[in-house]
Amino acid sequence: MGGICRRALSFMLMLGVIFMYQTVFAEEKAKKQSQQNAYDLGEVTVTGKKLREPVTSPYAVPESSQLQTEVITAEEIQALHPATLWDVFEQIPGMEVTFQGRQHLDFSNMRGTGSYGVILDGVYVAQIDRILATFPTDTIESVTFVRDATALLLGPLTNFGSGTGSSNQGFVVMKTKRASKLEGGLVASYGTFDTQKGHLYQGAKIGNFDYRLAATYSTTDGKNDGDKDEWYNGSDNKSLLFRGGYTTLSFSADVLGYASRGMREFQRGEILIPKGGNWSSVGTLDNAKWKIDPIESEMVAVNLSKPWNNTQTTTLQYAYNKYHVRSVTYSFKPKPTDRPKKTDQDSYNHSAGLRHVINWKNNTLKLGGQFLSYRSPDGSAPSTGQGRYERMYSLFAHDEHRLFNDKLTVDAGIRADRKYYVNSPVTGMESHEWADPTYTYALGASYKLNSFLTLTGRYAYSENSLASYQVSADGSRLPPEKRSRYEAGLLANIHRSFNPWVTIYYYDTKDQKVSAKGDDPYTPGIQSVSFYIDPATGEEVNYVGVDDVRTKGAEVGISGEILEGLTYRAQYSYVTTDNGTVNRSMSHHLVSGRLGYKYKNAFANLSYRYVGPRTRSSSPAGVFYEILKLEYPVLWTGMKSFPAEGRGDLCYV
Repeated sequence: MGGICRRALSFMLMLGVIFMYQTVFAEEKAKKQSQQNAYDLGEVTVTGKKLREPVTSPYAVPESSQLQTEVITAEEIQALHPATLWDVFEQIPGMEVTFQGRQHLDFSNMRGTGSYGVILDGVYVAQIDRILATFPTDTIESVTFVRDATALLLGPLTNFGSGTGSSNQGFVVMKTKRASKLEGGLVASYGTFDTQKGHLYQGAKIGNFDYRLAATYSTTDGKNDGDKDEWYNGSDNKSLLFRGGYTTLSFSADVLGYASRGMREFQRGEILIPKGGNWSSVGTLDNAKWKIDPIESEMVAVNLSKPWNNTQTTTLQYAYNKYHVRSVTYSFKPKPTDRPKKTDQDSYNHSAGLRHVINWKNNTLKLGGQFLSYRSPDGSAPSTGQGRYERMYSLFAHDEHRLFNDKLTVDAGIRADRKYYVNSPVTGMESHEWADPTYTYALGASYKLNSFLTLTGRYAYSENSLASYQVSADGSRLPPEKRSRYEAGLLANIHRSFNPWVTIYYYDTKDQKVSAKGDDPYTPGIQSVSFYIDPATGEEVNYVGVDDVRTKGAEVGISGEILEGLTYRAQYSYVTTDNGTVNRSMSHHLVSGRLGYKYKNAFANLSYRYVGPRTRSSSPAGVFYEILKLEYPVLWTGMKSFPAEGRGDLCYV
């Protein structure tokens, strides 16, 4: 593996030298060229802020997807004062976050039943839940949520490198901070449950070069009522992040280096399933004692961009990330002979992408390919002990055309993804087998009805394979899902104090994986169950069959600035399906919002979150049925090195 990394980095360095060589001759010419790469069609955003990627960026989305794209800035993240990135995710329409299981920290879905991909400074993140629970929020410059399930330029729309994956409903693109001047500081805080956080950073911009180095530390004992073992939800994490770059008009490059180490205890759950017919245990605390110690991650990413002239740009990306995860299982009431059981769930990931953008006055054509590799020698929950090694090869093409003085834009794209299984995803044995290619087709349009009304519409067809935590009752291989997706939206930028928007969507899925019945292989006599608990991992394994399922939903929001410094945002999401089992497993109503006020260096915020009830929950960790969450952080940044802060939380479950 080390040889592969060295060869890949040598290749990237060679290309960088070539690009730099071209820069010497192109610099003067580039200064005279108009900057058409940042071509912009108008304020098609939810927030009304001009926060959108230049058309040559690998993360740019078509005009018809802008309404389903939301950007959370570093300032907004600071206002939320999140404990983890999950607190940021909860504020996004259609995003539901739950805590369950004993391996995967947190679960989340987009629009009821969908997974999503996460890209961090060019790194395609495989173990999403573990990164989002530990990555330092103070280092984030922006988080872009693309809720559009047709965003085929960002990554594969079929699951990859995830044991809990399903057809991707969209992507989340996270960028870390880069220095634009000489800067440095220390931010520290202390909270209840002996919660401590520290963030030390220093950066500078020197000519065309910039760098930023940040060290973070966070720890908490977790909630306890005089008995720490009653809750058992402490955690800690230490990290070091380097971000640097070189930028000129004719060449740009940036690098990311990140390393972290931490641990997390898993809050005790209640027993929901009687053991051996003993119903008296139901509702009592489970004695299973789980934690992950350590959680270690390493990331390296290199991103190169070369504009050959004012219409053509080539970008090249390479990333490597490694996770060392050790699950430790024990008991709160151990027998004298019991010993902690330790299970490794390490993974190694490579990704590379090459794309070329041809940007004329009224047309943008994008061509490219991606490569992803995921290797987990010991497997990951719920399939620990079963090695997993797979690769993904992808090609894509997308064209966007602007008409009628930019009032109308139309776009179309195609993406082909093909997996190569070094190990079988079912048995873990070596197989060296090609999966059938999956194709995604997308069409979109955006029309500016007048100066403040914009109408968007999109259609996509995609396919998706079976996730590792799903098995058929009879052991047969189930067919891939085939999904047609329709979306439409309307944005009204009426006034800076009043900007409403609405999105509706309809998904028609053939052969969607739905709950089925089978026998529990670990409990003799237990038959016709929809799931069983793998005793080696504590994770839930679901029996599934296939059915045709239709999903429909709507997202509505409003945002603006009422008075100078007084801003607000409110959002509501609804989703439902025509399959009873799927319907009972999701929350149909999600509400979130934030009210904030800023005056000079002081600001206060009230954020809220409501998750509607579920009528079916089978996780032994005890998934909540309904939750209302209020947070009101108050911060003063008069002394930028040591901001004073206060925070309160009010929850109803």
